[in-house]
Formats: sequence, structure tokens, C-alpha cells
Amino acid sequence: MALQNEDKLEVGYSSLQPKPKKWVLLMLRLLAFFATAAATVVMGLNKETKTLVVATVGTTPIKATLTAKFQHTPAFVFFVIANGLASMHNLVMIMGDLFGQKLDYKGLRLAMIAILDMMTVALISGGASAAAFMAELGKNGNSHARWNSICDKYKTFCDHGGGALIASFAGLILMLIISVMSIIKLLIKPKPDSTTVVP
Repeated sequence: MALQNEDKLEVGYSSLQPKPKKWVLLMLRLLAFFATAAATVVMGLNKETKTLVVATVGTTPIKATLTAKFQHTPAFVFFVIANGLASMHNLVMIMGDLFGQKLDYKGLRLAMIAILDMMTVALISGGASAAAFMAELGKNGNSHARWNSICDKYKTFCDHGGGALIASFAGLILMLIISVMSIIKLLIKPKPDSTTVVP
């Protein structure tokens, strides 16, 4: 009789435990998607054209129309590709969370999600770091190599690039949190919870 009461108490306790909230991970993925997509679009459309004086012959200035585009720097191209792939990854994972619950081959679904999340963190980190290095070089130049800064001439281009970097680093932080949550979800498998008590 005492054993049955203990069973009832244990079942009641396990049913009161908080269930993991699936919508938290879904919302973080949605925010990471918007951050990386914004970084991709802003940097991908980043372009500014200016007419600059390139030389002076006598008293006559020689002007040239020059355009700053993200395609001129391989680091910015990699940044756009990395953030675009991260956006696609998050979109696929959101669709998988919403509609792909039955697509679990031998219990490998959680492991694959954790691995893909870590790969996406590495991808965003590489793209954002490379772009941040080039942005710093564009803003301050390098006096030792005699590279002049360009942000004094292409202010809008640099401002848009800075906004894209902020969005990308926000996406990176969100993806780090998502990756940790995916690993925790993989390590802590939910136990089957029986709510019926047999007398």
C-alpha cells in the first residue's frame, strides 16, 4: 500500500516538471535568420559611386568616377556567402522544427542538427571576422603598408558595411546560443513519462 502511494507521488511529481519550451529555440532561430539575412542583403546591396580628383595637371584637376562595391573585396564576398548560407540553414531548421518531426532516421536527427549548427557558427565567425578586418583597414588604413583609408571618401559604403557587420555578429551570438541549446538537447534525452497509475 505504501509502495502504491510512493508511485502515485512520483508520477505526480514527474508530471509537474516543466516541459522544455520548443518555441524558445524556434524564436532564437527566427531571430538568427533575420540577423544573417539582413547582413546578407545590406552587404550585398552595398555600393557607392563618387567623383574624385585623382590628379592635378597645372591648375586643372583630373576627375574620375569611382565605385566602391562589396565585390571588390574577397572578404566581403565571403561575408555575403557565409551569411546567406547561415540564413538558409536557419530557414531549413525552422521548417524542420515545424513540419519535420517524423524525419528522424535511427535517432540521428538531434545529432545532425547539433553538427550543422556548429558548422554554421564556424562559417559565420569566419565571414564576420574577415569582413571586420577589411572594414578596420578601410576605416583606418595601414600607415606601414601605405594603404590609405577609404571611409573618409565613401562614408555611406562604410556605414552600410558597419551595419551589416553588427547584424552578422548578432546572428553569430544567437547561433552560439542555439548551438549550445542543440548540444544540451542532444545530451539530455527526454524520458518517457507515464501519467497512468496501475493500482
